[in-house]
Amino acid sequence: MIQKKLLSAFTAAAVTAIMPLSIAYAAEEPVFPHFNKNDVNGSITVTLPEGMSAKVNISFDSPEGKAEPYYITELSENSSAVFEIEGRDNSEDDYRNYLLTVAPSGMNVEPFTAEFTVPDGNDNPDSFKEMKYTFTIDDVVSDNDWDASGSDGDVTVAYHLKAYTLGDVNEDGKIDAKDASAVLMYYSAASTGAETTLSDSQMKAANVNGDSHIDAKDASRILMYYSVASTGGEPSWS
Repeated sequence: MIQKKLLSAFTAAAVTAIMPLSIAYAAEEPVFPHFNKNDVNGSITVTLPEGMSAKVNISFDSPEGKAEPYYITELSENSSAVFEIEGRDNSEDDYRNYLLTVAPSGMNVEPFTAEFTVPDGNDNPDSFKEMKYTFTIDDVVSDNDWDASGSDGDVTVAYHLKAYTLGDVNEDGKIDAKDASAVLMYYSAASTGAETTLSDSQMKAANVNGDSHIDAKDASRILMYYSVASTGGEPSWS
């Protein structure tokens, strides 16, 4: 099976870093059975762009246990949700260390995670903590699935969803001997210090064995993949 970084039906032209023009807002309900609205002293707003839905989980560690489920929900694309968060002291016997996890749906990418605490409003008046996490998608080719920027509770998370097919070096929609030849041509040029011609996405597609080097080993594996596919087999890069 051809492996793609994008598993959903995006095209490179569609994955632009455009914020949604119309956002659907929703206030989420916690799954934590002992949630006390009177203790709320913070909030998290998660905003997703067009073309990206996600599973959003918030859990916490406390003196009573680890990874206690707090919120569990799925957000649709082009939507925004608000999560109310209870405040706690930062003491040994009364604390909560929260963990936000946002996992894009239908994409072979790492989830975004962020740890945070919220102060106790009774002990810290005027300490209400608002946090905003705004997600975007772009076509940047990167070793990272996402990069975050911003501070002071206002963070933008850019998911890099440049589409490429592992092994399809010349990007013609097929994996065959032409791709192996392109790898060997690149390797020959790089070895002699000559100028190379592969783009960032083509270099990602060429490194089929994942060792960060583009060489004859990759060309050999591409030929093996092509040979198995040509004879009706089920090829794999593993």
